[in-house]
Amino acid sequence: SIARSCDELAWRVEESKSAGIVFGTEAHVGSIVPTPDKALALVEAVPGLTLTLDYTHFTRAGLPDSAVEPLLAHASHFHVRGACEGRLQCAFKDNVIDYNRILELMNVKSYSGYVGVEYVWIDWEHCNEVDNLSETILFRDFIRSRTH
Repeated sequence: SIARSCDELAWRVEESKSAGIVFGTEAHVGSIVPTPDKALALVEAVPGLTLTLDYTHFTRAGLPDSAVEPLLAHASHFHVRGACEGRLQCAFKDNVIDYNRILELMNVKSYSGYVGVEYVWIDWEHCNEVDNLSETILFRDFIRSRTH
């Protein structure tokens, strides 16, 4: 349940604080918070909770970037890979997420977390249909060209 999750996450946030680390969770396909509005409700219900934000889980469901954008304020880690409606993971050339805008917003909001390129190779959600190494390099170079 959401209430049980909130209680558990609140405990983890406090334990993490005492260890001097930031605690975050990821809203994703199949999680208890699979939509941006539910993810926002979760972070608002648990003081100090941050997100590992991955637009691809929402893009796959056909949601626009604008629906995910409010979550940026709560992100402590950010995942990047290509995605489009119906595809959790796709090639750079088929990606519909506006990472230019997202990186600009991160700069405006003084985002200080990490950005990780997260291509995976598993037989789930079409995640085994792209060349992970090549796509990772393409996104790495894209990010570098906009942050250096």
